[in-house]
Amino acid sequence: MSEITISTLNTDPEIRNNLLKEVDFLQREGINVELTELVSGKFLFLQYAILEQQPDLKEAHEKILRYYLANILTDLLMNTVTKELMAQIVRNRYRFIAQGESRAIVKSAYSYLNNLYEDGDISKTLYRHNQILTSISQYLESDSLLYLEGFLRFRLKDYFQEMEESIEKAIDNFLVEREYLEFIKLLRYFVEIQEPRIDEVHVLIKDKDSFYLLDEEKKPIEEEQLQSVLAELHSENTEVDYDDLLLSALITISPRRIVIHALARIEIMETIISVFRERVILCGGCELCGKQTFPVLLSSSLHPTSPR
Repeated sequence: MSEITISTLNTDPEIRNNLLKEVDFLQREGINVELTELVSGKFLFLQYAILEQQPDLKEAHEKILRYYLANILTDLLMNTVTKELMAQIVRNRYRFIAQGESRAIVKSAYSYLNNLYEDGDISKTLYRHNQILTSISQYLESDSLLYLEGFLRFRLKDYFQEMEESIEKAIDNFLVEREYLEFIKLLRYFVEIQEPRIDEVHVLIKDKDSFYLLDEEKKPIEEEQLQSVLAELHSENTEVDYDDLLLSALITISPRRIVIHALARIEIMETIISVFRERVILCGGCELCGKQTFPVLLSSSLHPTSPR
């Protein structure tokens, strides 16, 4: 094999710069590599050739060139090329996504693809890296022209499919988050348009399935209107959503101040803070925080006429 040509549609200078670095490194190591650049239409072609005359030495240097190219191409495919293809897919398939949102989705999808979240298994990414490296190395043993984007799409089909699945997951999460933010915005509106009916409410959160509401005198709230609203919500759901139940209770009584006492920080607390904002105070620890039971448990013992 007298030469190797790498072609790409990617205009990111990182690709060209990284491929040029390999030439500089090999030349410093005493390997005479000639690099020819050619732009044809939208394509960039980088052609590598070993100028060594001795057959045995030339063959050895070509092997070294293929090794270093395979490594840098693997890194480029899994980073720059993948991110660019992800951005292209999002632009083409999800035209309702704004540009700023698109960047966030690509970042999220890339994290899913490479298991970069807290519970992600990095070993899977390392295994995939070795697979791609092997695939490129084997390809360069017999072929002298490698088109980066085409190689990813057609030679690394499993990886490309995983990339698409990661994008779909990121899109789904984005849509859920956007719906959640609209929901929070609506709840804020309800809170802002009604007059507060009580000065202070203490919310005791024992766990994700049970909570207690106390008034400013730290007595259980037993207001009839509140009970009827909660009972109605309870009757409409065979399985009560405790988050909805607590939010409905707080919005119904619309307190001026909400003091949260919690044994552990759970998701509903973030929602309450987002809806009521400056009205919320997180207790740093008091005798209420250590309470385990109260006379009125609004989360699981509701009855329309006789709450316990």
